[in-house]
Amino acid sequence: VVALGKAGGREMMSGSDLDLMLIYDHPEDASESRGRDIRRLPSSQWFVRAAHAYVAAVTAPGVDGPLYAVDMRLRPSGNKGPVAVSLGAFRRYHAGSAWTWERMALTRARVIAGPPALRARVEAAITEAMADAGAPDRIRADAAAMRARLTRDLPPYGRWDVKLRPGGQIEVEFIAQTLQLIHALAFPRLCSQTTRVALTRLTEAGLLNGADAALLIRADRIWRTVQGMLRITLGRSPRNELPVASARPLLRTAADAGAEAVDLPGLLATLDALARDVRALFVRHVGEIGR
Repeated sequence: VVALGKAGGREMMSGSDLDLMLIYDHPEDASESRGRDIRRLPSSQWFVRAAHAYVAAVTAPGVDGPLYAVDMRLRPSGNKGPVAVSLGAFRRYHAGSAWTWERMALTRARVIAGPPALRARVEAAITEAMADAGAPDRIRADAAAMRARLTRDLPPYGRWDVKLRPGGQIEVEFIAQTLQLIHALAFPRLCSQTTRVALTRLTEAGLLNGADAALLIRADRIWRTVQGMLRITLGRSPRNELPVASARPLLRTAADAGAEAVDLPGLLATLDALARDVRALFVRHVGEIGR
């Protein structure tokens, strides 16, 4: 079981989906399932059924609703691929047809369950896929193109959308992911699923300016703090005008995270300035965002 996204990065918050990828392996001579009291199935079909049962258990509604909303779209071939993928198929896919954005997603892949030997093989396959992401110029161009596509297809819902706004959380993550892919072959130990840790390691390796890293880590903390508080108090899509009950705790937690503001207009001004700085770093380290 491989966690990706916020789950992989240990950054989940209220309302976060659980991004998962399920990878299996078996001896070459085990072409079908074995059991006395059940009908035998081809190995791939057995694992797909096991994966569906696992997802059903994780998403089953209880007294307080479902435990998680599971998102499996980050697996090889996305929704067009099988819900569980063999380790061999995973390796072949990333050796031949994976997109840069899929390799970027792998920077946050964390193996969270499985037999120790299989976990080690999966972790090695993920490391190999990141190290084989391609030339730096291509990685940067593909990352900038993906950001442009997200700008077009998923525009921010309003002034408080600190994830999708220009210079928002997603651009901090894209910078960290792009730089990790560029340097993963030469510096495999700098990679981390957690954004702020990856930025710190890039700085320690001399691959990212200390001032730039400090700004990005500060932005990462503020964006996640604001988003998390708004999720708790207002849900996924808060209005532009916040009620007092939400504004007070937001100001308090934003100040704790390093945002300089004493009221909502001041906080918005701080966020706007921070977003401009992040966008400037995105252009410097990744590239211009086309239309």
